[in-house]
Amino acid sequence: MSGDDSALAGFRGVTTGLVDELVKRPGGRARTLPLVVALGSRGTGKTALLRSVRDRCADGVPLALLDFEDPAGVRPAAALAGIALDLGRDVPGADRIAFPRLWLCALVLAGDPGDRDGALAELRDLMSEDHPLERHRPRVLELVRLVGEPDGLPGWAPSATGVLLHGLDWFSRRRLLRAVRQVTPGAPRDPRDLPAALDRAGRGSPADRRAVDDTLFDAFLADLHRHFTGRADHPRRSARCAVLLDNVHTGEGKAFLTSYLAARERSAAVGDHVAVIATSRTWNTDWDDTWRRPGTPAGGTAPLPLPRTPEDAERDARSATGWRPWYLVHPGHLNAADTEDVVVRAAVPGLPRSLPHRLTRGHPGGLRIVLDVPARQAGPVVPRRLLSARASPTGNASLADEALAQLLRDLPAERVDDLVTASAGRGVEFLPDPTAPDQTAPGTGPPDGGDELHAFLLDHFLLTLEPDENGPRVVLDPWLRTLLLHRLAHREDPARGWDAVHRRYRDHHEARGRTTEARYHDLALGDVRSVVAHLAGPFTSDGPLDQPTARGWLRELDLITGAPNRLPRDHDPLTQVELLAEGVPPTGPHGAALARLVAALWIAGDPLGDPEDTLRGRVEHAYSRLSQHSGQGSILLYDRVERYRA
Repeated sequence: MSGDDSALAGFRGVTTGLVDELVKRPGGRARTLPLVVALGSRGTGKTALLRSVRDRCADGVPLALLDFEDPAGVRPAAALAGIALDLGRDVPGADRIAFPRLWLCALVLAGDPGDRDGALAELRDLMSEDHPLERHRPRVLELVRLVGEPDGLPGWAPSATGVLLHGLDWFSRRRLLRAVRQVTPGAPRDPRDLPAALDRAGRGSPADRRAVDDTLFDAFLADLHRHFTGRADHPRRSARCAVLLDNVHTGEGKAFLTSYLAARERSAAVGDHVAVIATSRTWNTDWDDTWRRPGTPAGGTAPLPLPRTPEDAERDARSATGWRPWYLVHPGHLNAADTEDVVVRAAVPGLPRSLPHRLTRGHPGGLRIVLDVPARQAGPVVPRRLLSARASPTGNASLADEALAQLLRDLPAERVDDLVTASAGRGVEFLPDPTAPDQTAPGTGPPDGGDELHAFLLDHFLLTLEPDENGPRVVLDPWLRTLLLHRLAHREDPARGWDAVHRRYRDHHEARGRTTEARYHDLALGDVRSVVAHLAGPFTSDGPLDQPTARGWLRELDLITGAPNRLPRDHDPLTQVELLAEGVPPTGPHGAALARLVAALWIAGDPLGDPEDTLRGRVEHAYSRLSQHSGQGSILLYDRVERYRA
């Protein structure tokens, strides 16, 4: 399958409706635009999104694509120079954008004028003039002369000038190029040397760096404003330009956005001539006042909105009103229909169509690896052993190992190990507090797991909200938890292995009177007998089952049978149900129905426990048997029968 298929399936509302709205200029007029940021953990398709936007805008829209992780450490001014060089390229159906002010600023800032203070003062004065630069020929030539003394202009100056001044009238451009060449030693070099020169120029004091950044960004916006609103404006300028920024969560990315937004605020221009679309895999505190972090419950009387989904973005684009300064898009996971579309296109033999979504919950990176690894196998895929399949023919890492390494690449190994232990809990209640004297004891951290591990998960969009009877509760991303539990199941340390951790967590809940949660961990240990004894009460007498009791009983059943399992894969699911129900005392007149129901729901709840969905009939039959109990509550049990009969 294409590496981008699963990623882009969740971004369609952004790559079509939103992007089209951002780049168009109705009536040739500028509009105020938001700075769009696509959020997501590693592997959620953010880079694929930018590539798709780049391809969509290739005809008619000048654009630049910059990844702040490649190369790392680039200063805002240097990054801006590279962006300007890209925006100044020839684009079919669009006028080439010239950046005379930006070039002149770069020449002064990256050069070594004999009278630097005088050159900067003259430069700032020139920048304040809202006229074409060619009207100030004597002043520009004097600046060139100042910068070229005493050692001449750097070798990149002529070629950079040719690129950045393209678009001025021929006569003005030729005059400036001639003046530059007169004070430039040696042969011209690649204009791409200009960003590196600006990077070196911005290595002084913090005040010097800010001055370089501010000057370049002001010039950049002034040049764009002149290009789109000057006297040469005509109907061909029906689209603004686009700047695509990958990985703005880095320090360099944040610094670039800060400089850009500050320049936009200083600018007297009305509206924006550039659409900025960025990606980030961590949260930025600049958004705290206007957006709510994914994975956090709503609070207060007027809760902040969550970042928009791609479907929301497409609807927002149609209305095109009420943009916030930041516009955040969080695709989350693919829905079942989009996931199935990707699975059908991948056509992996032997892989049940519904399994990838049940296993990954539509995580784009997880979906990609779940489809790619089986496709590389020499023999047919064994669905129940999918997570243990070798990720590559030459390596020893499993599919689960590779997927977990992708998600948690930014987390130290010892904290990954803590997270593996904590994943046995239903939520984030067992995230450890490293300052606690006994880190092995559950519940030693804050009630919401609010230590730095919780902060990492929250900042990297690896927490989500799950409905609960007392309101939404915070849980691990389901695909991440599946991978962590798989590692816990294979942990060889007896003191921290599957059984030891679940016993410890069971005893913790039991001591606090939370018996339902304790039975959850009992079932994770394979103790069906204890679970049946806990749930058998309403069915051990001839008394009627009322609806409130039945409703509470079903909630408990769902909670407990949602427990993880590490059952061996050496028996088919139907046989496993019978083995688990063996020896469990009958539940009143209903015999082994409850034991079979608990076992079947538990196995079926694991996507790899019953990938072919063979237990559906067994669950239906068990519910049907229990629904024969007298009382109005049996109606609710019969509703479950109908659900599994459909």
